[in-house]
Amino acid sequence: MLCDGWFKSALLLFAVGTVVLLAKRRAVRPNLPTIGPQGYLGSWRTALRGTINQHELLQEVYKQYKGRAFMIPQLTGWRVMLAGPELINEMKNAPSNVISSEDAIRDIVQTPYTLGEEIAALPLHVDIARGPLTKNLASFFPHIIDEIEAALPVVIPDNEKDDEGWTSVLAFETSIQIIARTLHRIFVGVPLCREPGYLGIMIDFTKWVMITSTIVGFFPELLKPYVARIIGTSRRQTNAVLRYTREMLRERLESRDAKDHKFEEAPDDLVTWLIDIAPENELNPFSLSRRLLSVNFGAMHTTSMIFSHVLLFLAGKPEYIAPLRAEAETAVAEAGWTKEAMTRCVKLDSFIKESQRLTGLGSSSMTRRTREDYTFSDGTFVPAGTTISVAASSIHVDPSIYGENAHEFDGFRFSARAETDSGKINHSFITTSPEFLLFGHGKHACPGRYLAASIMKMTLASILLNYDVKLPEGYQPRVIWLGGNLIPDMSAKLLFRKRNDP
Repeated sequence: MLCDGWFKSALLLFAVGTVVLLAKRRAVRPNLPTIGPQGYLGSWRTALRGTINQHELLQEVYKQYKGRAFMIPQLTGWRVMLAGPELINEMKNAPSNVISSEDAIRDIVQTPYTLGEEIAALPLHVDIARGPLTKNLASFFPHIIDEIEAALPVVIPDNEKDDEGWTSVLAFETSIQIIARTLHRIFVGVPLCREPGYLGIMIDFTKWVMITSTIVGFFPELLKPYVARIIGTSRRQTNAVLRYTREMLRERLESRDAKDHKFEEAPDDLVTWLIDIAPENELNPFSLSRRLLSVNFGAMHTTSMIFSHVLLFLAGKPEYIAPLRAEAETAVAEAGWTKEAMTRCVKLDSFIKESQRLTGLGSSSMTRRTREDYTFSDGTFVPAGTTISVAASSIHVDPSIYGENAHEFDGFRFSARAETDSGKINHSFITTSPEFLLFGHGKHACPGRYLAASIMKMTLASILLNYDVKLPEGYQPRVIWLGGNLIPDMSAKLLFRKRNDP
């Protein structure tokens, strides 16, 4: 009977949500060129097509309206897409009270129902990423490499190798386990960063956020709290992780309050930074754990997906292994596992960037939401309440930007450009531009990209120095588009073998 009641409630919410959704799609429609059959039913057919592969849809309309703004229909309404550097830079420089990144993130992540209302109201993680996390990055390198070297034998178990010494592992699972341990080495330190139960909750939380935000996002604001309650609340997720964090956080808070203790001596990690800047009403284990979950989501979700693609490219392009390995060996031999050594690995950096040019996280980037009516310099009018994005995946394979081989993988594309430009233009992985939009562009570009790039480069270098890697014979990873999202092939396997040569 209880399940029957829940089912009826869910069905009623879905029916009401559908009606409101239909009204919403009729309400706001910019007068811009689009694609597909015209009319209400025609736009629905195109929207349904986009839920399968939005990149394919964007490619068609990008070729027609490159350099301009156009729009595509989605199940949740119309989205304006920008396809030229002038428009991209103009949106980048627009006032936040007119074109808002915060409102767009709230729509995408459904922050109040996934991360918590206090996270939406006061995003402390952004201040931390732009402040102590990036400023102290070089000092974290010894901890990062220590955790990577501790994690690799665990995720690539030597006791499961075949007769030729190869160990088969899932690419995404391997990636997310290494990334999770390394990130939480900086977030909470040892031993918690190595606790399987804790890491399992943190990993599952990233998946839960994406599923919940997608479902809740289909409903109008009035119904979202009820939908979220049916799916499961962020409070429930916080209570789960609190079992592992409560004692550590209580000790940190007591140390901070002790009169004879200098808190400057506390570990230089995320917990310390949160305690430093959190409002007084959040200085308790529950609130700090919720903050920890939010930072975990922002860092782990994107980094693990990116690195999965990187590993699959490395295994599928064996001709790059020798030059990348030689570069890493030289850099580490001369400068150790330092920021300086990773800066010297320009080919490694280029390889990672090129993999993301062709994959990335999805078809769009720099998503914003207008708070007021806005007219671009070319006359494009966008009414208030409109979602705007940049057609990133189409730009990333534009032959006028990346040459005739724009659709092909060239691992040293960016290192070669850096040599040609003689250092006049920064082609590094973390550099944003209207031509490379993985991390966005401008003041709202991902503030955690410096840490993410460092972890990925050090992990890839460590793998190159210690392992051979390849794909199973005859296997090619699938390219999986789910709407506007490009996700790694979760079933893809990698083969690792300890290096025989010194």
